[in-house]
Amino acid sequence: MSFSEQVYQELAAVVGERNISREEYVLAGNRAKTPEIPFAHPSPEAIVLPGSTEEVAEIVRICNRCGIKYVAVVTGCIPSAYATGEDTIIIHLKRMNRIVEINDKDRYALIEPGVRHVQLYPEVRKRGLSYAAAAVGPGGSPLVTYSCTGGDNHVQYGTSRPSRYLLGVELVTPEGEILRTGSLQTDSGWFCPESPGPSLRGVVRGYSGNSGKVGIVTKCAIALDMCKGPAEIRREGITPHHKMIMDSDCSRVYVFNYENIQDVCDAIIALGENEIGATVQKYFYLPLTLMMTNSANEFWEKWDTYKEVMSMPLVVHLAAHSVREREYEEKILFDIINETHGTRIPREYEQWWEDHMDYFMIVSRLQSVLRLGGSWLPIKTGAESVQHMCDVGESIGEFIHDFTNTGKIFNAPENYQIIPMEYGHFASIELLFMWDRFDPDGFKNMAEFCAASRESDLKKHYHASPIMGYGKRAEKQGVLYSNCHIWAQLIYEAYNPYIGQ
Repeated sequence: MSFSEQVYQELAAVVGERNISREEYVLAGNRAKTPEIPFAHPSPEAIVLPGSTEEVAEIVRICNRCGIKYVAVVTGCIPSAYATGEDTIIIHLKRMNRIVEINDKDRYALIEPGVRHVQLYPEVRKRGLSYAAAAVGPGGSPLVTYSCTGGDNHVQYGTSRPSRYLLGVELVTPEGEILRTGSLQTDSGWFCPESPGPSLRGVVRGYSGNSGKVGIVTKCAIALDMCKGPAEIRREGITPHHKMIMDSDCSRVYVFNYENIQDVCDAIIALGENEIGATVQKYFYLPLTLMMTNSANEFWEKWDTYKEVMSMPLVVHLAAHSVREREYEEKILFDIINETHGTRIPREYEQWWEDHMDYFMIVSRLQSVLRLGGSWLPIKTGAESVQHMCDVGESIGEFIHDFTNTGKIFNAPENYQIIPMEYGHFASIELLFMWDRFDPDGFKNMAEFCAASRESDLKKHYHASPIMGYGKRAEKQGVLYSNCHIWAQLIYEAYNPYIGQ
């Protein structure tokens, strides 16, 4: 049965007439089409807004019975979060936006999909707690980050990725069954992702996330860390002309510049061995320049200067428990910087970092990177040892110039970031490149560059591009990851009998 009036009424009976729509102006607002995407997304048949796990499960059962496809959405910030064919509905989870519990004693937060970072983070920080917030902005969904997608973040040096912090999960399987994992399955609470009960964190989440391919996550608990910083961060001014003020003598931000990536690698490893600093990262210099300027014209005026001063910036944020501890860490920090040939950047540039250090590590100004009217894409978002990631970064120069010299992408060869995790036990990389989204060949150029990047990884056996599910691309990359795409295919087929239908 295709989507019909009968199906619409069945769905309306589940969520209520106010929480379902097929009005054209509503559907139009849920079709992704930006200039760099060469195809138009079809319109969904309806938008459904469930308010509970039970309603989600019933919607899934109706879709299965009637042959209707569905896409579960929270923020809709990626092209795959939209309809891709006929007879498809969007299950929008924004009504499920409750912070169910913040447990100070066992240090976890229980949340629904529609909860945003701007809701959750201030609440946990008031309690002297914190969590690893991915650099997606205040409107991002913590549940999605922790249970369904990547999760690299700017503060993972002193903590880790969200994949390490996911606890109990409640999800609706593709068959409409409600599944609870770990200690939750035996009514023991949300505190543990492993036994007693089925340990499915690797299946539900894995490393890079499977975007909900094994089910719709309707609740999850995430582990919380102790927070070293102040309970509240003051802000002065109005975005983007604002300052974030940390009222603490225990917090300091330092930025150093390097001439080559191996010295950066040595510095990161040494800092981790001494376990100093709360945040350490080699940052991208192109987004940094865009965030530090107030217009496209100002960007072009300062680009040559900024990329020279901060061609390979290493950002270090110290967040100690006492002034004495901070002073101790500073002594070690400057010894390491001197030994690895780093140079502290001029104070006028470093001050900008201090003024914009929010809990997402300056992400409050991240929207500025789109100012040039171009489109951007992060690739090489894998993780391995610090040295391995630095080798990957150095290899980018071997193929990128074929694209930058011809104007196919923006000329910024070192525009990649490396963020160590867990005091340098391993690290992530992200190459961010930009292209002209109004260029008729822009999408083609982007695809060619991505292909060249993957070929470089395969040739050099680099673990730079994470496996995303299964399919032709995963088959090609799977040889670098113990053929894990084969197991991913088997898992998806076991969880979702409707694959391929």
